[in-house]
Amino acid sequence: MQKEQKIGVLAIVNRGKKFLFVKRNSKNRFEPSKWGFVGEAVEYKEDLIYALKRGLKEEVNLNLTSAKLINAYSFYFVSQYNDKERHAIVLAYFCKAKGKIRLNQELEDYAWLELKDAKKIDLINTNRIIIKDLEKWLKWQKKQNQK
Repeated sequence: MQKEQKIGVLAIVNRGKKFLFVKRNSKNRFEPSKWGFVGEAVEYKEDLIYALKRGLKEEVNLNLTSAKLINAYSFYFVSQYNDKERHAIVLAYFCKAKGKIRLNQELEDYAWLELKDAKKIDLINTNRIIIKDLEKWLKWQKKQNQK
């Protein structure tokens, strides 16, 4: 089986107590009709923050105003559409963004949800892990701000 490695960035866009979740188009090759954070593959020699900005602009028409790396992930799986064994390295960023949302053709819906409500929707599997870590990170951030 052919192997490939991909690097991606994930934009965890926050507004108050809510986070932006997008629903993939039913024709998407990877996890169709599932919900998750906005994500983008990093192109060869591309700066990570530039990839994050590009992904937000291309997928939901938002302009990144701030980004803070919260965690890095390493996921292994067999691709659903090309039988390649894939190693995905994903860098998750807590983001603020501005603009009016306009979805590209890869997406069919979006919602601003609290994390407790996001756990009830049909999420991309890896995003469930990221949400758990995000909750821990938010608690830690709150404690740091109280010092």
